[in-house]
Amino acid sequence: MELSYATRVNKEYETSASNFVTLQERLNEALEKAPFFAAQLDQMVSEFKRKNKQWKKFSDLQLCKAQVTPLDKILIDASMQRQPNMRHVLEILQNFRETMVMAIQVYVNEDGNYVAWDGQHTALALYILATKVFGDRLKACEIPIVVYCTSQKLEIRRNFILLNGDAKQPLDFIDTYKQMVYGVKVDGATDQEWVDTAKKNDYFRDADLFATNSKFGDDDEAGAFTLLADTTMSKSLKTRKNPEVTRMFADYWTRLNAKRPVDAKEARQLFEYFNLCYEQGITVDDEYVKEFVEFTKDFFEADFSPNGMFWDKVKMAYESWYAKANPDSYNDWGVRGFTTEMRTGLPFLIAQLKKSTNLKTPNYTPNNGFTVSKEDLWD
Repeated sequence: MELSYATRVNKEYETSASNFVTLQERLNEALEKAPFFAAQLDQMVSEFKRKNKQWKKFSDLQLCKAQVTPLDKILIDASMQRQPNMRHVLEILQNFRETMVMAIQVYVNEDGNYVAWDGQHTALALYILATKVFGDRLKACEIPIVVYCTSQKLEIRRNFILLNGDAKQPLDFIDTYKQMVYGVKVDGATDQEWVDTAKKNDYFRDADLFATNSKFGDDDEAGAFTLLADTTMSKSLKTRKNPEVTRMFADYWTRLNAKRPVDAKEARQLFEYFNLCYEQGITVDDEYVKEFVEFTKDFFEADFSPNGMFWDKVKMAYESWYAKANPDSYNDWGVRGFTTEMRTGLPFLIAQLKKSTNLKTPNYTPNNGFTVSKEDLWD
């Protein structure tokens, strides 16, 4: 039986050792995940040759001087580096200047190879120049490296997160997320936030979900979950949600049995709803989730997407409330302040659940004061 895409993605975390791959293998992996970049890469190679006729071979490039090594001695630790972003590689080639190339940060492994722990996008760009633009042998192409005298991977992983600031392509939530999961699975990290993130990913794995980002080109796959901000992750430790909330959502998704990506509005509404349940001590067990799923399917086909019938009904209820609460401004300006976000969606969802199910629902008062009248709910 063929594994689902989500299963294949999540299996990448299930390793107890480093996964060293060559630059060619890393490039192949990136293009296999997002094959539409292959044609763009071919075009970029042609454009590079046209624009930069002053360079005839790789050694003509005047790169910064540090310690140097041939390109064939560079390995990527796939469990350490973020998944390659081919769009960023193409941008490096598009705007290439010799003075922009920074030394690749490496450590030496037991086989004497240099393992790049930061700078893989630069290394991939240089690899493309050597092989696809100039057609040189890797052994003849020297690149600048900075060798760090440590092989303590957990220390390096922490540095990787801390050092990727404004001077480089910033880490997206997905990059930090992946590093934390790998840190627990591969390096044995015990930081609570990292352990919690790995636990959330376990819940995703069991529900055939996988965390991703549009830059990887797989956000249209079944089970793709792209809205990490304020659902599974937060910049503030004080506001990040407990793993139990992810467990509730994963249980919902499993029972929903939907073969599609998770809609961003769907993720936002349900994570906020389940978080309210968690904070207010409402037990969300199998029976609760079963009835909840049946409710969403029966009333609006479990469709929380922006143009779905759920939001159509929410907007009608909001317009009715607004006209009563703001008669003067309503007559002059019409309805103001409606948005397909939790401050309108959650009051309606909770009110409809109260009317149509026996489920215990959390209390929630939105900052706009929106309340739903019974006559504005579905029968």
